[in-house]
Amino acid sequence: MSFLRRRADAPSVTSAATDEPPTPRPARPTRAERKARKAEEAAAAELAARIARAQRRLAQATGPLPVVPQRRSSDDAVRTD
Repeated sequence: MSFLRRRADAPSVTSAATDEPPTPRPARPTRAERKARKAEEAAAAELAARIARAQRRLAQATGPLPVVPQRRSSDDAVRTD
């Protein structure tokens, strides 16, 4: 017996068993909406790439940050051990 036949013969478990109406499927976006979302995602990706490149160039131009020695606290300055 084939897989399709077994599925067709299997008892269906539907919302009739739970007495709840089936939840409606969300409407599929139109082609124009899909194109608009794709364009927005591409613009967001381009912006993220531009920001990453700018940050990388800034880090290369400034070099490593200087290490500043930690300042002594006022308690250490008064103490003369």
